[in-house]
Amino acid sequence: MTTFLSSLAVFIVLVVLAAVSPVGAEEWSRAYINALPDSAFAAIETTRDGKKVRHLPHHDRSGELDIPHLKSARSRLKQVKWMDPANEVRAREHLEQHWQEYLEFLKRGRHGQ
Repeated sequence: MTTFLSSLAVFIVLVVLAAVSPVGAEEWSRAYINALPDSAFAAIETTRDGKKVRHLPHHDRSGELDIPHLKSARSRLKQVKWMDPANEVRAREHLEQHWQEYLEFLKRGRHGQ
């Protein structure tokens, strides 16, 4: 019963977060985004002069997936000026994997599994 209640609580939180559009998501400041680890981004590219360019943050500073920012990242994929088009493909696949896992989590929650 405790496991069920814990799963139900997580499910409710995720449903509430999913209902929030990317516009309604808590905006992350430039300083917050700059402090995120590379693993928080869908793709990282390097310029010819060695500067790192990180695209589409969707994990928070603790490493947790942030659903509103995942939605935002998915919607902004075509807006990124990619240095290498292959990185767009990898970023899309990465974000899609998160999205499918999230949908599966919601599906399990609805069916009490």
